[in-house]
Amino acid sequence: MLPRPAALLLLLTQLTAFAPKICKRPPVKVRSESDGRLLAVKAREAELRAQLARVQREKAEVLAKRRLKIGIVGFGRFGQFLSTKFASYDHEIYGLSLSDRANEATKCGAKGCGRLDSSDDVEAFFERKPDVVVLACSIVSFEETLQRLRPSLQKYPETLFVDVLSVKEHAREALLKHLPAETGVLCTHPMFGPDSAKSGWENLAFVYDKVRVPEDTSDACERFLSLFESAGCRMVEMSCTQHDVYAANSQFLTHLVGRMLGSVGDLRSTPIDTKGFASILQVVETTCDDSFDLFYGLYRYNQHSKSTLLCLRKAMADLELRLISSELDGSAGEDARGTLDYLDVRERVWNENGAEWSGRSS
Repeated sequence: MLPRPAALLLLLTQLTAFAPKICKRPPVKVRSESDGRLLAVKAREAELRAQLARVQREKAEVLAKRRLKIGIVGFGRFGQFLSTKFASYDHEIYGLSLSDRANEATKCGAKGCGRLDSSDDVEAFFERKPDVVVLACSIVSFEETLQRLRPSLQKYPETLFVDVLSVKEHAREALLKHLPAETGVLCTHPMFGPDSAKSGWENLAFVYDKVRVPEDTSDACERFLSLFESAGCRMVEMSCTQHDVYAANSQFLTHLVGRMLGSVGDLRSTPIDTKGFASILQVVETTCDDSFDLFYGLYRYNQHSKSTLLCLRKAMADLELRLISSELDGSAGEDARGTLDYLDVRERVWNENGAEWSGRSS
């Protein structure tokens, strides 16, 4: 029996009202082939990361099974900082220092600390047959320290020597010059210190160059590097030369600006400090807290630092020139013109001599 016209009309009205709702449904997304490949690649990446983490844990466990005997020469603030960390991994630590650091050694977990100016103490230091000798002395005393160690080292040449200086070419040349040919040489630079790493070493850069690692010292070398790797450091293998090029434009520049601003006068926090000024104060504090010997060493023993100094000087002159030139466009007087003449003379002097200086960093 066919529906009545009124019932048919009602049915058509209902269907018409429902149709827009059907049309408004979101279209069904069809996953493309590229989407499927991306998901597969990401899954593979996650699997490899997990596998790498397992391998790294296994490596750390293997390396931790044998303690290292580590001698630290130079038991100042940085030497104590390293000693505390190494001792926390249960390694056997001994120190040598020009001053009496026996109390500090005990606090840092070291077994003792002899006097570097005592031949008997130096002899006893090497009689312990350290696997690794870390040179944590100052840059300016580095060669003198090596000369003090050399007579006793002759009896134990198969030792790995590691420096932690902030300049690397000077360290490499001095180590190769003063150490026996059988002695291993690992040049390193932890790009952090007691202040910047007080909350941990995670993701902090550790630069190293395996300058000369004979087979007899290769095991000690890998174990020593693993100390920093297992602490979460970002391991950066880099030549000593490349390090110094980078450091002249980063570390030395930071110390130079910090020292310069520290000499401005009563530079202190104010009630209206910006974040930028707070950062400046932090740079001044961290750089001026370090010894002037370190700053001088960064300048004297990195051949690229002089170029950085001259470039900063020229940049300052250029800014002065721009400021005074802008002032002359207004209502400047003879004083400004005299300053501009002086800057023109300084500019000519720099151009005559600076080309050779700036070329050294390239």
